[in-house]
Amino acid sequence: MSPGLALGLLIVLIGAQVAWLARAVRVRYAWALLLAATGFVTGELFAIASGVGGPMLGGLHPLADAAAIAAAEIAGALLGPRPRRR
Repeated sequence: MSPGLALGLLIVLIGAQVAWLARAVRVRYAWALLLAATGFVTGELFAIASGVGGPMLGGLHPLADAAAIAAAEIAGALLGPRPRRR
């Protein structure tokens, strides 16, 4: 496995875990993981297309990725499905 791919996977897993722990109302972890992966891909595409995104580390742009993951998680919290009460 390439170092860039391993770093990207680690960033996605950490972003999903932090978002899942920060929410007052628990949602499915798969939803948080999907949002983190979407944010990661969006952050990388933005950094590659615009040339901005902070320093590169292992071929990735961790600052742009973290910002895009946070934006995707916030958008998912505001626009996503509401958990059902039991």
